[in-house]
Amino acid sequence: MTSRISAVDLINRRSMRNAVEVYARFDTLGPAEVAALNSVAERVAGGSVLDIGVGGGRTVSALRELSTDYIGIDYVTEMVEACRVRFPGVRFEHADARAMPQFADASFDLVVFAWAGICMIDHPGRLAILGEIHRLLKPGGAFIFSSYNQNSSAYTSWFKFPEFQWSSAPGALIRSGTEFVRSLLARVINRVRFLPKEVRTPNFGIINDLSHDYGTMLYYISLENQLKQLRAAGFNAEINVYDSLGNTAKSDCTDDSLMYVAIR
Repeated sequence: MTSRISAVDLINRRSMRNAVEVYARFDTLGPAEVAALNSVAERVAGGSVLDIGVGGGRTVSALRELSTDYIGIDYVTEMVEACRVRFPGVRFEHADARAMPQFADASFDLVVFAWAGICMIDHPGRLAILGEIHRLLKPGGAFIFSSYNQNSSAYTSWFKFPEFQWSSAPGALIRSGTEFVRSLLARVINRVRFLPKEVRTPNFGIINDLSHDYGTMLYYISLENQLKQLRAAGFNAEINVYDSLGNTAKSDCTDDSLMYVAIR
């Protein structure tokens, strides 16, 4: 595991440690994820699967339907422990995707990095992850991941107020008001703290994103530049990209995130 701890790591790991219970509530896939898995299902069925950034275990059941030869990893220990409790008997390990020496070359038929987990790492780390995944995949193996889109409005949005949930019931109204104030204060404080750490370039950006009340630093990249990164890492030239509805994405797509399927 890499010993390099960046500001992006420190900020995002803190947010993830505080969100274990939240992530453990989810267990369904989005349309783009379904489309991506369907596109490789025949290729990888029964093969070895590595689920990176497993979080609270949202993708576990769906991937184990493809194959029970499954390993889930996360760089947050608390997430790993939550998955072990939620899915007894399934293999989960604490690991950092930037360096996975515990796995041999050409070990997996499918590697998945869902919910834009690859976007929680800085630029050098992202390139290291792409290289590691290429190393771990068998020839013809598939890499499925989602990534935030630099062409989306989320990339240029400066601040968003939390939503206020109106209720005619006094108790519910008080709770809504309390939550609104808590979220607003957290957003303002986090924005002031983390805005100076943003990096914006023509090829990618790392911004203080709205996620977790502006408690994260997330990597954004355009579709065209993401394709260039994948090809530079050694993946095949033909890469499928899906929008949020599970349709083939075009280069001018403005969805917040895109789903990629790359073949080694």
